[in-house]
Amino acid sequence: MPRRVAILGLQGSLLRYAEIEMGEAMSLRRLGTVEFDGDVERTLLGDGGPPLGPALERAVREVFAIDASGAPEALIVAAHPSHTVSFATPLPESLGAAATHEQLRQEAALLADVPAGRPVRIRAVPVRSEPLARIADATPEPHQWHHVLYLSEAVHARLSLLARALGVGSYDLVDTTRAAAAIVQRLDPSGDVDRVTLAVGAYAGHTEYALCRGGAWAYGHHGPGAAPEDTAYYALALLERLGLEADAPRRLFVYGDDTSEGRLGLLTQMLDLPAELLDPLVLFNRRPPEAGQAQLSGFAPLLGVGLD
Repeated sequence: MPRRVAILGLQGSLLRYAEIEMGEAMSLRRLGTVEFDGDVERTLLGDGGPPLGPALERAVREVFAIDASGAPEALIVAAHPSHTVSFATPLPESLGAAATHEQLRQEAALLADVPAGRPVRIRAVPVRSEPLARIADATPEPHQWHHVLYLSEAVHARLSLLARALGVGSYDLVDTTRAAAAIVQRLDPSGDVDRVTLAVGAYAGHTEYALCRGGAWAYGHHGPGAAPEDTAYYALALLERLGLEADAPRRLFVYGDDTSEGRLGLLTQMLDLPAELLDPLVLFNRRPPEAGQAQLSGFAPLLGVGLD
């Protein structure tokens, strides 16, 4: 049976929403935006921010109103890494599932400075396998890299209230770089394990990066600031961290609120690549006639959630 999923993405005062019907073939049922008077992203995912919780719940009920065909059965929130505690870490593949989850919880507790005895909620997904040596001169053994999101109790409570307002039992939280990579994987499929593709999300207060290798998401990264120099610097820092040269990426996709030449021109010069808008609507064979491609690229992290 097809499953209807409500997806939310927040950026400052702007709420983007989408509804996807997931089955043998996916279809897009709803797509739009709601503007609030305050920072709704901070309200939901940050330190609480302005008291916009009731207004957000009302907006969610309205945009996903029950119609003759039913209502959404699940809620997924696409979260920018600038508003979450997230990290990537490798663990031996020989560890069992329970031991792996516990190790990831302990690492998250340290990074988020969670007091002893408090719950540690995480969302962890395996990303890639790599042979690594634990100590110098040791024989490398298979390790699995995991991407981990930490959820504070306050954020968990707010998301749970939002799920109840929508009438669904639970929620999931997905990193926007992971979701953007899911779009890239379909726009640039490749069997070449060495092929590198970079997707850059440009926003008012930060830039985020999704690096794909061999057609699969390899790493998510972000950096503060919106200056062209910041956007280029953090991209090159990511490549250097992964042992890649500036000429390694074969394609550069961009999405977000500011995909202008002024913001991305320096990066395109340093990578010697043109910036291609990451337009997720081409995968759904549906396009609002009044929306431009640059505007629609802002929905890539939402619609990528449904493809992941």
